[in-house]
Amino acid sequence: MTHPPQRLAASFSTLDELESRLVEREAALAAFKAELRDLQDAYLDKMGAWQAQLAELDAAIAEAEIAAGLRSADDPDEDDDEEAAPDADSSSEPRACASRPAPTDDLRRIFRDVAKAVHPDLGANDPARYRRHSLMAEANRAYANRDEDRLRLILRAWERSADVPPEDAADAASRLRRQTAEIEARLVAIEMEFAELKRSAIWQLRLKIDDARAQGWDLFAEMLMHIKREISRANARLAVLRRDGPR
Repeated sequence: MTHPPQRLAASFSTLDELESRLVEREAALAAFKAELRDLQDAYLDKMGAWQAQLAELDAAIAEAEIAAGLRSADDPDEDDDEEAAPDADSSSEPRACASRPAPTDDLRRIFRDVAKAVHPDLGANDPARYRRHSLMAEANRAYANRDEDRLRLILRAWERSADVPPEDAADAASRLRRQTAEIEARLVAIEMEFAELKRSAIWQLRLKIDDARAQGWDLFAEMLMHIKREISRANARLAVLRRDGPR
């Protein structure tokens, strides 16, 4: 039968492997998000001004058509039902990442756990209090950035530090199970975030760019030609409306 110390050693080994895997997947997710942001920036740099120009023309055409009695002021915008994903037949702006969310209950709970554990007033001497101050400042930054994983790492590092009283085998085993479950849950969340990003408009654009490049043509150039044709048609339509004037 395996002795408790051996079981603990095996659990620590499993935890180390999971932590390594977590670091790897966190880095991969960060790189993936950065790639999507770069693509979005490139898209807006190439297409943004043309999209704004076309939007202004569409608004001017709508006003001229209303003045000419060709449409009602209550008519819905013809572009309202267009697909959001940017492609060669759409000028919609891609969105890669949502704005920062409000703090979740889990984030608040973990922050409270960190604050209780590392509060500077619990330091036995000045060096200990200084270290606690530093960790608390780092925890505050992580909370402000909604970085739940960073808070977990701060708490985990603290629990393993010399300032924490020794624990018996049962406590150690319980802590290891909790930490293992937390990392496994975060790994699942990372894979779900990858899947969500791969359903986004900006990732679909990336796939179309790669497919076009494999076929030997430039999707951005094609999109630019398309929007310029739309602008030319819009200018011609607006010129006719202004020439004919209101009825």
